[in-house]
Amino acid sequence: MRILRWGRVEVSGGFLLLAALLWYLDEDGTLLLAGVACVLHEVAHCAAIWGLGGRISRLRLSVTGAELTLSGTRPLGHTAQFLAAVSGPVANLAVALLAARLAERGGRETLWVFAGLNLGLAGFNLLPMSQLDGGRALRSLAGIFLPETVADALAAALSWAACAVILVLGGLLFWQNRANFTMLLTALWLAYANSRSLGRPGMANKRRSRVGRKR
Repeated sequence: MRILRWGRVEVSGGFLLLAALLWYLDEDGTLLLAGVACVLHEVAHCAAIWGLGGRISRLRLSVTGAELTLSGTRPLGHTAQFLAAVSGPVANLAVALLAARLAERGGRETLWVFAGLNLGLAGFNLLPMSQLDGGRALRSLAGIFLPETVADALAAALSWAACAVILVLGGLLFWQNRANFTMLLTALWLAYANSRSLGRPGMANKRRSRVGRKR
């Protein structure tokens, strides 16, 4: 689909369609809170990358999620990439804790919902899959101790293993309760995103080519 560009930010048509669909289906007003949690997640990634001396060449929003691409002009080492990868989930966990504490004092249901959304977003992104922060963090850790080819193979194997487990669990849940297909759809989306992201991780150092590149 058509890609919209504003500087270093790219937004796909699929992302816009998905956002419109979720907005239409959102009856409880949780989509806005989820959007705030996602923005905090990405801001934490960006702040960590800049703080570690890296540079972001592109932020792409697509139907498979947000993808940060680091510029090869300021490459990050494996340790720095690990810290950058976990910064998003850590920020969501911190916000979830803060929102829960405030909810205990104020008793507002919205704060409990916001805390739950941040907690869920952090847990989801820590899954050991290549397109998620957990998979990128594991790949960075493996790169510290193992050769690059071995680290890539290990990260891919863990990613597909996690995907298979979620697919099986989603299928079993749907088999037992035909009305609950959310987990199965999530597993299928993860499998699709996994097949696209392996070999081109979003938070990786990429050398920017000047040949045939439009600016």
